[in-house]
Amino acid sequence: MRTKSIVTKSVALIALALLASSSRAQQSVPPTPVLTEVGLKQEEVYYSQLNQLRAELTAEIPPSDPLSSEVNADLLQTFLASDTLDSRLVKFVVLYEATPSGLAVFAQQGPEHAALIELMLSDSDLMKQMLVADGANAQRVNDRSSPAQYGPAMKIYADIRKASPNAGAGIFQRLALAIALEHAVPIAQGNPKSQADAPEFIDPVKRFHHYEQAYLAGELDPLFERLSVWELRMVVNGDEPDETLAWGRQMLRNYRPDLIANPNFDWRYVQVVATDVRYGSGDVKYDRPELQNYQNILMNGGVCGRRAFFGRFILRAFGIPTTARPQTGHGALVHWTPDGWVPCLGGGWGSGWTHRYKNDLDFLATTQARNNPEQFLRVKRAQWVGDVLGEKRTFGEHDGQAEYWNSVALRTQRDLIEKSQLKALDAVGANLGESNETGEKGIARAVVSPADRNIVVGEDGVISIPAAAFSQPSRSTKEVVIMKSFTDGMQIHLPRFEREGLTILRGGAWRTDVCQSGTRLLSGGYGAYNNWGFRAAVTCPANATPSELKLDLGNGVMMEFVYIRPGTFVMGGASEKDGRFECVELPKHEVKITKGFYLGKCEVTQAQYQLIMGSNPSGGAKSPDCPVDTVSEADAFSFCSKLSDHTGMDVRLPTEAEWEYACRAGSSTDWFFGDDPAAFGEYAWFQPNDAGMSHAVGQKKPNPWGLYDIYGNVWERVADTYARDYYAKSPKEDPTGPNQTIKSRFEYTFNAPRAGNYALTVRAVTNNYRQHLNFAVNEDASENVLELPFTLGSWQVSEAVEVQLKAGENTLRFWRDRPPQYGIAIKDFTLTPVK
Repeated sequence: MRTKSIVTKSVALIALALLASSSRAQQSVPPTPVLTEVGLKQEEVYYSQLNQLRAELTAEIPPSDPLSSEVNADLLQTFLASDTLDSRLVKFVVLYEATPSGLAVFAQQGPEHAALIELMLSDSDLMKQMLVADGANAQRVNDRSSPAQYGPAMKIYADIRKASPNAGAGIFQRLALAIALEHAVPIAQGNPKSQADAPEFIDPVKRFHHYEQAYLAGELDPLFERLSVWELRMVVNGDEPDETLAWGRQMLRNYRPDLIANPNFDWRYVQVVATDVRYGSGDVKYDRPELQNYQNILMNGGVCGRRAFFGRFILRAFGIPTTARPQTGHGALVHWTPDGWVPCLGGGWGSGWTHRYKNDLDFLATTQARNNPEQFLRVKRAQWVGDVLGEKRTFGEHDGQAEYWNSVALRTQRDLIEKSQLKALDAVGANLGESNETGEKGIARAVVSPADRNIVVGEDGVISIPAAAFSQPSRSTKEVVIMKSFTDGMQIHLPRFEREGLTILRGGAWRTDVCQSGTRLLSGGYGAYNNWGFRAAVTCPANATPSELKLDLGNGVMMEFVYIRPGTFVMGGASEKDGRFECVELPKHEVKITKGFYLGKCEVTQAQYQLIMGSNPSGGAKSPDCPVDTVSEADAFSFCSKLSDHTGMDVRLPTEAEWEYACRAGSSTDWFFGDDPAAFGEYAWFQPNDAGMSHAVGQKKPNPWGLYDIYGNVWERVADTYARDYYAKSPKEDPTGPNQTIKSRFEYTFNAPRAGNYALTVRAVTNNYRQHLNFAVNEDASENVLELPFTLGSWQVSEAVEVQLKAGENTLRFWRDRPPQYGIAIKDFTLTPVK
């Protein structure tokens, strides 16, 4: 093998000099230009070279007749082990993949472009390095009629070499070439929606500088320097701006340093998807236009696709190769580890496909074979010979019937893997794609020293409390986790948590029997059925004159509300059952609604839902005036939130007490019309009269307060969750259902130098809005709230809240409630005397 370094010929210096003032025109994707007279002559030269190489090589290639006895397996492997033909093989393949026309189009743009092509075609080591890394990208993947963009790749490579003295050797040369090959077809940049003047495409030279600087600063994974050109291509091909990559590293270093230090490489970095990227699309509507896509995903979560996108992004940010590995109905990813590639956020190997490979097992095979670069050259040589002889390139065992030399390549690859005794690593994360588990896997917890718990009182009386100095709980738990900071000392992490319990539905529906005013249904099962809908409520604005309310949804669609005055009633029904769909409805108890509110005159219709949500999930009767159905809890909350944004009103689901109070309309009987169910059909669509479907709203009689279909048509979701004993202990005024569990309890005991008022602040990292800490001081039972800023992954200090301390020992207790709450990192608390 020749050992000369990449690009040593004197023509390299000439080409680089010629490019000193050239533009970056290759960063757009123009239509294929027409060949000029110069281009036609250049095309003829390239065709001549291609044909001459084909003739020479064909004469020296062993016969490809599988029945021929002229070549046996040993002789075949001897041929593939030799590099004798490599210089001509790689030149042929580059000419073949780029096509003479494609090269001529690039070369006719000027002398510097033509010089670049000559430089490439004269440097067999560079072409071999390119081809082992699967060559330059083409406009159409896996389409051999689409020219591979070797000209633009050389332009990028030369620009990087000129821009950085590091790019000529080692990891930086491989990085430069990986970027050149991958960005030969420009990659569209994913900019914030509000950033109108952002670059359209990733700048490959800036992408190189980004990773160069991050590597030199020690910010990338220590194993980054081991990566091949082929592996590096799957680091540098993201759509994120370079500043977003920098943000990703800074965010994880500040927010979850333990995930960076995770000794389990299967989950290093990418574990943040399991711990902090919530599964579900309910909050995607809160994406902010000034944030980049991956920042929005961390903030608002998403279903499998968005989570896989973020997982690949955070791996790229730290220099770890990764690629999409979708499977039917599910987005996932695979990524590099020093022991081999592993699947993440999806099923195990064999479940999906990757770029270029119809089956991910073929991608796995090439990753395994590439562990032995010298032996892997045999696989590539067989593929190149197949190209010379006009075979269709076959990329894997599952890519259809391979012709002779491509089958030799696959067989050689298979033998190489078997001899190396390489096996696929066990699939990891098989269920995480559909999960909201916190995913604390393989993380070594920090050891806390006494110095890390040292609470300091300064000469100015300022009390500095390290977050790790809490006295309760006495050790780390899943709700208060201590970890070593990247800066100094320790920090704590408080994980996210969601609403608990199933919501309740009221009012009966088509396909069901007579229900009473106190009848309840638990939202068990699959969470949405074709006779489940909802009715919206609106909080009455302060100082508003109570009257009927109409909201204009646009396109001529209105939503009418009835004002419900405050009052007292007896709440409850007759059921004592507690089951999958049944709710306990006893004891009956007196409830006072202290504030008036608006309640929808009718159930939310399909037309109203479609206009606000952009879709209609209904699986029952499909009609604009029928109530929307098949609505999940998240759907109902999302509709109310979007309608709030649309109208400026506080649109919400009614509480269960508000719903029943409005349904009863001042009655104390089983039904608002009395105790005889015979009249039920006058007010409701139910099993005896529904003809097996829902009906347009407002056709039956209203209740005395003007509410239509409060019985029947569809079950109506309310805001409360269910607990079987809640009625027995429900507050008398404005009950809102069972309290959500309080999370992340911890406290600090410390000495204050003097009594008085202190300003309490916290230094924290948050990745979402509306985060807070509840706290109380000493024996005072009153709840205080420390609102946390939205820091987007950086450390920031909160606004101060004034507290009163006594001289000597004090206790400061913290906890979290009001889900959903999202993960936060805390470095320390500060109590500053108020003068």
